Amino acid sequence: MPASMMFSLVVVGLMIYCGRVTANFAAERGRSKRVWFLWGALFFPLFPAQWFVLGLLPKK
Repeated sequence: MPASMMFSLVVVGLMIYCGRVTANFAAERGRSKRVWFLWGALFFPLFPAQWFVLGLLPKK
């Protein structure tokens, strides 16, 4: 039981970290921080792919 709780905390922490990094990069590109935080948190295993998509989008 404690091991599964620790694993869950690590996964949630990683989701928050990836979401924040993606949102900050999106804000630099002129995109919505809130939306890209959700994308970054939900699809954190595909973390480099999100940066690739943001890099291809034109700046606003």
